[in-house]
Amino acid sequence: MGSTKKTFTFLFIALVGGTIFYGQEDSPAFSHTLENDKKPWTIKPFYNNPKNFQFAIVSDRTGGHREGVFGKGIEKINQLYPEFVMSVGDLIEGYTKNDSLINEQWDEFHGLLDPLSSRFFYVAGNHDYSNSTMAAQWKERFGKEYYHFIYKDVLFLIMNTNDGDGVLISNDQIKFLKDTLAQYTNVRWTMIFMHHPIWVYGDVNGFDQVEKAFADRRYTVFAGHTHRYLHQVRNDQNHYVLATTGGGSELRGPKFGEFDHFGWVTMTDDGPKLANISLSGINRHDVSNEITHEMANSLIEASKFKTLVLARKKERKVQMVLNNSSDSTIYFKGRLYHNHHLKTDASRFQISIPARSSEQLVIHTIPIVDLDESQWDPLELEWEMGYDVAFMDPKFRLKGTEIIEMEPSNTGIVIPGENIFLKNLQLKIEHPYNELLIKYSMDGNTTWQNTGQITEPLYLSETTEVNVALYDVNGFQSAYLGKKYEKVKPSAAIKVRNTKKGLAYTYYEGNFISIPNFAGLSPIKSGTALEFDPDKIGQRSDHYAIQYSGYIKVPETGVYTFYLRSDDGSKLYLDGELVVDNDGSHSASTKEGMKALKKGMHSIRIDYFEDFLGEELQLFFSGPGMAKSQPSLWN
Repeated sequence: MGSTKKTFTFLFIALVGGTIFYGQEDSPAFSHTLENDKKPWTIKPFYNNPKNFQFAIVSDRTGGHREGVFGKGIEKINQLYPEFVMSVGDLIEGYTKNDSLINEQWDEFHGLLDPLSSRFFYVAGNHDYSNSTMAAQWKERFGKEYYHFIYKDVLFLIMNTNDGDGVLISNDQIKFLKDTLAQYTNVRWTMIFMHHPIWVYGDVNGFDQVEKAFADRRYTVFAGHTHRYLHQVRNDQNHYVLATTGGGSELRGPKFGEFDHFGWVTMTDDGPKLANISLSGINRHDVSNEITHEMANSLIEASKFKTLVLARKKERKVQMVLNNSSDSTIYFKGRLYHNHHLKTDASRFQISIPARSSEQLVIHTIPIVDLDESQWDPLELEWEMGYDVAFMDPKFRLKGTEIIEMEPSNTGIVIPGENIFLKNLQLKIEHPYNELLIKYSMDGNTTWQNTGQITEPLYLSETTEVNVALYDVNGFQSAYLGKKYEKVKPSAAIKVRNTKKGLAYTYYEGNFISIPNFAGLSPIKSGTALEFDPDKIGQRSDHYAIQYSGYIKVPETGVYTFYLRSDDGSKLYLDGELVVDNDGSHSASTKEGMKALKKGMHSIRIDYFEDFLGEELQLFFSGPGMAKSQPSLWN
């Protein structure tokens, strides 16, 4: 073609019977002198596409980071010579406004990063970019918190999932992403890096807008934050949540998505191919996927044993429920350590738990020394449970030691029903144990002198304290479980006129760590809020409080459950009574409370404050004949 080609020849030597062979194949980079048809190599082509490239991805190293792990990862990355290294955020512990401490943490991180021989690209995590001070430090050190670059015709989009103060994307960032995608429409692939896996948070984050812009292109998404690996396919595209590179983790293994690793990505004509370089080996890109994720959750739940201890004089009977909510058989084996005070009827156990079922482990004990029960050593059950996996796959098992105290217990007994009721209440007591009967007392008596056996649901018509125990036909009995049910009168409705939609609010500023005394504060502004969205009222991103007041409309007389979710603290008052207390500086969490209300309008007040890092306030309620929903708000 008129151009000069440089040819590099690699010498392959095989010693067979003292003869040296040289080689030549289709590629001009490979040559040999063998003329016979048989060759001492396979006929597969050389994998050498100049458009392809490889890079590494490090994941979270904070949130309880473990010393030395991240540095070990950097050493292993250097041995593989990637073209560059990406990150998914949470590089320092952060969560402080102390400039000196932030500087110290970044200096420590860069000391670990300094030995890296390849270029490193930063992604902001919530530990790195959690308040205005840290944001200023980031911009001073690195310039931009979201950006893009092109490498070998692949578009890399780096997002900041914290720039809206919490797990949010600001409107400016959404515009940047859309503009960048519009500018680069013909790239061979697009890769998106972020900290929070915001595709699981819903459209509140604005990511749905960005996804629409991805619709006509091929792309792959990488995130971190959860410290638990997961591969998902969304919109026919691969989405990866990486595990840890030294961050806090229980390290229960690859099948649980809990392992220290870095991602190794090879860009090919068919898109990026991910292998997980565990710091103790190599794992497939789908080692923890949506199927194994559910299996892992089932195994974790199965390890939360429901262990009941029943007593008959000085004898004890231990009954343990082994649940399996997966579609595969779980295999359980266990052994009891030697006990100096108790003799057991068996010491080793092997149980198969079929899919979607449960099995029970029963242990009988008798004392072998004349000691008071309070001096007995507990039973210690060493156990392992898991699934069968193919040869050389990571083990899909959990193991541990269950400590079983010998005091009679009431674990697993459930007395359902609302704590308050209006006229009458039906109770159906439940438990998961085989061959055990129920007895109860309804007068507050816990000595069981006046008990009956429950064969049908209980009906309460007055305030009653119910005590329940389990027993078997041989006289073994559990401890009792008590619960009080209070008959109440519903709070009367209020007659109000000329209402309008929404709640009245007053807005205050200050460095609050709990709900303030609003009577001692001067409001900054007031108005009407049509929805609970503190961000629309707040005049700054952090350190303010809002008091909402007005009315809600109750559709029918009955007992209602209210669910108050907030970040940071909140309190709900109905008809002047505190119903839900969700106070304190904390991330988004939900608390609930109950109140009996008559049909009609009732006064409502919600006190809320925002400390830092995210603001959220939501209210839902459920009641007679209605599912959980948002109440209508009036003032």
